[in-house]
Amino acid sequence: MLHLYQEITLLSLKDEKGTVSIQNLAQVLAGALVAELIVSKRISVTNDKKRFVDLIDPKPTGDALLDDCLQKLAEAKRRARLQTWVGRFAAIKRLHHKAAQSLCDRGILEQTTDKVLLVFNRTIYPEVDPKPEQKILARLENAIFSEKSKLSTEDILLVSLADASGLLDQIYTRKRLKPYRQRIKQIVEGEIAGQATREVITAIQTAIIVSAIIIPVVTASH
Repeated sequence: MLHLYQEITLLSLKDEKGTVSIQNLAQVLAGALVAELIVSKRISVTNDKKRFVDLIDPKPTGDALLDDCLQKLAEAKRRARLQTWVGRFAAIKRLHHKAAQSLCDRGILEQTTDKVLLVFNRTIYPEVDPKPEQKILARLENAIFSEKSKLSTEDILLVSLADASGLLDQIYTRKRLKPYRQRIKQIVEGEIAGQATREVITAIQTAIIVSAIIIPVVTASH
């Protein structure tokens, strides 16, 4: 089993080129990290407009990125809102590289380099084992293009993050997805997702959108 952030990383990398296909990957990965910490009951989010995050269980998970997030939460001097934590996690140095490296360690991706404009080196992560991504795509297909009334929390979160990030449009094209937009809405917002899962999705999507706006502004001001 892969972590949610690893699944999003796989979907966001172009298989042969190993380059990132979406602009807001850091925010989406941060959302995936937060979602997993909520679902695994490591953190909680207050049920009010302020959406403060509280650390419940700081014990290490065994995953380097998730444990880095837990450590940041444990070392925080004061409570912060969910959107603040999504922004902080998105700002983790070389976040998508760390996520990709965790997949290299599993033999799914390969770390290599190429040149941009024949001058600048960049690190890329072409896929060497397509089976894990094929399984993820099969789960998306099953969730979106079927009439299943029950889906796992993991699959609902996967569809939600893939939709919010624009990955679904890249994978399936808008034309194919158009007849299934209501189905996707039902998965993310409706009766298919339980109340607790809906709350996680709403919180994460809102935080991703806000963080995606705030981070460029903050960066530009420095």
